[in-house]
Amino acid sequence: MLPLDKELFNFFYGLTGQSEILDGLFIFLAKYLFWLIGIWFLWVIFTKKDWVGTMPVWKSRFQYISLAFISFVLSRGIITNIVDSLLDSPRPFAALGVEALINHTAVNSFPSGHMASLIPMALTLLVVRRRSGIFAIIATLVIGISRIIVGVHWPSDILGGIAVGILSFSLIYFVFRKKKLI
Repeated sequence: MLPLDKELFNFFYGLTGQSEILDGLFIFLAKYLFWLIGIWFLWVIFTKKDWVGTMPVWKSRFQYISLAFISFVLSRGIITNIVDSLLDSPRPFAALGVEALINHTAVNSFPSGHMASLIPMALTLLVVRRRSGIFAIIATLVIGISRIIVGVHWPSDILGGIAVGILSFSLIYFVFRKKKLI
């Protein structure tokens, strides 16, 4: 936990308990918006018709799905799991004894797996269709903030997950560009 983590966490967590409607919104954003971004990603990839280049449409779709998937595997499946196993970072509800608004195991929280998963998808969308990518990035940030608000992440967890996602995507994107796969 970084020095500012507790202070920022208390600010965001302090937004809970004001209204059942707001708490319900935070829970929805923290738990379910993730899946809507995944559906949005697939919809954009499979409905895009104006692919640039001479590659067949199906191949362009496959390449960009591969970019997102390989970035996701590196980010969430490898780097996040390695960092998580090396660091002891209890979740806020476990460390501070506060009540989380969603059920969650008390396993380590750094870096955020949600952020490490979503950032590669959002950045792929940014490459494929700029406006959709911007929407996905904003939605991803909303999820991150919501996960702090509901008590399952520290702000540094969210920033760490974003950093892992950006690093993984950048590495795979560089390889794809160098090999002329996209």
